Amino acid sequence: MKVYRTACPRDCIDCCSMLAYVDENGRLAKVKGDPDHPVTRGFLCPKGNSYVELVYHPERLLHPLVKRNGRFVKATWDEALDIVATKLSEILEKYGPLAVLHYHYSGSEALTKHLDTRFFNALGGVTRVEGDLCFSAGLAAQTYDFGGLMQNSIEDLPNARGCVLWGRNVKSTNIHALPFITECVKKGGKLAIVNPLSTGLEEAAHLVVRPRPGTDAALALGACRYLLEREKLDRDFIEKYTFGFERFKEVLEDYPLARVSDITGVDRDDIAKLAMFYAENRPVTTLLGFGLQRYRGGGSAVRAVDALAAMTGNIGEPGAGVSYCSDTYWEAGSLVKGASSAGRAFNVWSLGRDILKAEPPIKIAFITNANPVVNAPDSGNLVKALRQIETVVVVDLFLTDTAKEADVVLPCTTFFEEENIKVSSWSPWIYYCPKVIEPLGEARSDEEIFIELAKKIKLKGFPWQSPAEFLEFAAGAFEKFGVSLDRLREEGHIKNPFAPDVAWQDKRFRTPSGRFEFYSQRALSEGQSPTAVYVTPESEKDPYPYHLITPHSRYRIHSQFQITEYIKRLNPTPKVYINSEEGARLGLKEGQEVEIYNDTGSIKARVYYDPKMRKDTVSLESGWNVESGACPNFLILSRVSEMGGCAALYDVKVGIKSLR
Repeated sequence: MKVYRTACPRDCIDCCSMLAYVDENGRLAKVKGDPDHPVTRGFLCPKGNSYVELVYHPERLLHPLVKRNGRFVKATWDEALDIVATKLSEILEKYGPLAVLHYHYSGSEALTKHLDTRFFNALGGVTRVEGDLCFSAGLAAQTYDFGGLMQNSIEDLPNARGCVLWGRNVKSTNIHALPFITECVKKGGKLAIVNPLSTGLEEAAHLVVRPRPGTDAALALGACRYLLEREKLDRDFIEKYTFGFERFKEVLEDYPLARVSDITGVDRDDIAKLAMFYAENRPVTTLLGFGLQRYRGGGSAVRAVDALAAMTGNIGEPGAGVSYCSDTYWEAGSLVKGASSAGRAFNVWSLGRDILKAEPPIKIAFITNANPVVNAPDSGNLVKALRQIETVVVVDLFLTDTAKEADVVLPCTTFFEEENIKVSSWSPWIYYCPKVIEPLGEARSDEEIFIELAKKIKLKGFPWQSPAEFLEFAAGAFEKFGVSLDRLREEGHIKNPFAPDVAWQDKRFRTPSGRFEFYSQRALSEGQSPTAVYVTPESEKDPYPYHLITPHSRYRIHSQFQITEYIKRLNPTPKVYINSEEGARLGLKEGQEVEIYNDTGSIKARVYYDPKMRKDTVSLESGWNVESGACPNFLILSRVSEMGGCAALYDVKVGIKSLR
């Protein structure tokens, strides 16, 4: 067999290096974790282990599809692209570019996948989708605090004496962090978990704190006040490297332990223990998850955790930092996308509603790299909105729930069938992804599809004639790191020599003051609180008893991979989890079918007990398709974080009842 070193392009923290084995017939035979990569270490998650089946899955789309009389029929590429080009040109001439909607998300994070965004920027003035489903409240927060985004290398974690998993379930979403956490603990480090849900690591933890969902800011601010009252601070760090601490101290007057305990549902002793964990176990690394910022006050939650780390000097030292993500490679993405053109913007967190009320209305929609029917909020409204659009064009590997609503579906290649580069917000590595096998059927890369469409409509300002030509252009973004496409082709993956292992070690923050900012004038000028504060979740007014958390699955990336038999065996049916005592009180029996409901919708799943969960919370994995009857986004309202435009996906309450 031929063996190729490549990398997983999924939207995932781990960023795995992989070995792809191709047999003598040119068929992908197996995929393994790269044993020589210092983070991947030779193993993959269940998703990575299902890649071969995904590539050759019998339901994979291998020909263009056009809907006629409500049914999909096969079409040639010329027919399909002519239909799209003709419709697009007619709509542009009759209604103008505002009638054109483009939605792109993170189905693949390979470098050139945003060429479609560049296509629509070149087209000019279209309706685009702004906001984020993932982590943008935290991005805004850390930009206020640090002036930018950096994180310690996961390889630095064993230098910590304390590790806090704040809202991050590494067993599900960051499995390659586990060896480094284990090494940290073996060396005498302590582990703390802050999460309303169980994570599977509680037995190894020295401290477990379960706050009421959406109250992380109050918890962190209460811990800050506790430390302030006892002078358990790093005064040297505060005085030399921070700005606005005196103003922040005034805010902390509002967060005595008694009030914070009432807000969070956490005992005062546990709040104190969390505070002292940061003060007594230095250096402390905090690995932040994304769930704590998927509430109305999500940005402030991240700012409060940042402040707790800064007060105790747990920033900018080996083993110390608040790891969320890095903006090192964002310029590469901007180069690929090109300059944004004037038009109008809809919000990802209210997309269905925005389409339905649009004036002028949307006449044609292009959906790429995404499955918003399942992954965007208020799925019911979004389906209704897509059905009122004259022409919907979807590019995908499979007939997803979004693709089913399309008029034209264009089949794309997997990353094994094309050459590309992968970089990430969570890794210093620049990964080279060679073409490993020939495209299956008539599948084409996303890049080829939009280059051909550009030719058909004679799009100006879009000079590339092939995906290879565009990749050469895009790879220019890495020249400032001393990395070229030719070098990647020759050497394979390259670790960026300019990416530090320890974030902010030089204490040169990118804020206006050049310091870590407890108090941000920039935040104030943008209509935000200048300091971290607790913002009550919007769902507090909902007339239902249970917070609904829809965490990411260890078996899927959003809605991807569930189609494979390998994943179906591991994760066959939707499960909603509830605290054991609470489930018994409601008369629910494990394994029985239940209804989860609110004013937005109703879904069904089988209920299971988790004795470690909070009693006021239920959880159901995100990403289940519509056919399963358990797509949780039919329950999720159009709500947004106070900063960053992040969909407040967890800011929702529901009821649960037996269907027997």
